[in-house]
Amino acid sequence: MEWNIEGGRESRFVWVVTVVASLALISGCGGDEGPAQEQLGNTSGPMAGMGSSGEPPAAEEPPTSTGPGATMGPTSGAPSGGDEPAPGDAPTGDAPTGDAPTGDAPTGDAPTGDAPTGDAPMGDEPVMGDEPVMGDEPVMGDEPVMGDEPVADGSCCDGCMCRGGDPTEESVTAMGPYGSESYSQGLRNGPRFGGATVYYPTDAEPPFAGVIMCPGFTARQSSIRAWGPFFASHGIVLVTIDTNTTGDPVTARDDALLDALESLKAENSRMGSPLFGKLSMDRFGVSGWSMGGGGTWLAAKATPELKSAMTLAGHHSTAGGARVADGITVPTIMFAGATDPSTLGGGNQSQRAYAAIPDSTPKILYEMAREGHFSWGTPRTNGGALGRYAMAFHKVFLEGDERYRQFLLVEGPGASEWISTVK
Repeated sequence: MEWNIEGGRESRFVWVVTVVASLALISGCGGDEGPAQEQLGNTSGPMAGMGSSGEPPAAEEPPTSTGPGATMGPTSGAPSGGDEPAPGDAPTGDAPTGDAPTGDAPTGDAPTGDAPTGDAPMGDEPVMGDEPVMGDEPVMGDEPVMGDEPVADGSCCDGCMCRGGDPTEESVTAMGPYGSESYSQGLRNGPRFGGATVYYPTDAEPPFAGVIMCPGFTARQSSIRAWGPFFASHGIVLVTIDTNTTGDPVTARDDALLDALESLKAENSRMGSPLFGKLSMDRFGVSGWSMGGGGTWLAAKATPELKSAMTLAGHHSTAGGARVADGITVPTIMFAGATDPSTLGGGNQSQRAYAAIPDSTPKILYEMAREGHFSWGTPRTNGGALGRYAMAFHKVFLEGDERYRQFLLVEGPGASEWISTVK
């Protein structure tokens, strides 16, 4: 009975030893036989977080950091960025004891962000900085604006002046869109003319072209003053002048026109002038009524660099006849009245001057059936047709605005004679 008791103790001893040895084998004692895990929070893969018994141990809540690149637990020896450890590259370190760690182990679910998902890692995805930004897209400043829209091809040459919208018969007949003012003081006092008044636009965009206008025999500049505001309202400077005496002949009036032109040019550089820096120095014309018209033909003949010439019932019979117009190359428009006496501006004086000007020169003769010698002091003559054709001609040849040519291609109303080389 006593032997059996002792034998029973021996059996219990053997059983205890066997259990201890089994536990040691299960817990991975020996270190070189298999991959030893570091702390469970650093392990990735399907078995991450498993205790020594193969069952998930009870653990605390996982860390709260989530999203791309969040790491779980200590980083020593752990792959980052969601990359899988290569086979055979097991982390090294001391084997854990048989007791499973309790504080760092996550729950049985794989740690978020550490296990690859099969999709490209977040670091390989395009970021916002790689996408086109607003600065790479066209901005409003690169788009044409209304004020930059070009005028139609062929309608305005380089250096020409094209103002406002497309003209109409009404717009070219009426006063223009710009305000105007005038002055007589401060001008260069030229020796060959008696005085002058400068009419200029106040709110048009410079530079401005300019025209000098001379009155007829015994007349003063007040007889033609209505032309000043009309031209200025369309963006063109107009200067009316007096001659040194009201009885000056035709051959003195061309000198008066060209001397006054020098005074106008000087306004571009005179400090304090309303036209300081505002004149186009290569766009000038001359004009005149009666003997002033005769002086206009002579001035145009002597000064081919002029851009335009306009005569109103021009007189040349006391100045040697039509030879005053021989060889003129300056574009010229001539207005005449069918009822004008030959002693003044009638008797086909304008027709003969027209014939003396080469056909290669742009020229128009417009004789109005009901007009006489004293019809030319205002652009309102013949229902405004006088002003319409005068302005259209200056817009085309003085300023270079081809949009107005259309008005010159139609015979004027009430014409007793219409001749033109303008196409």
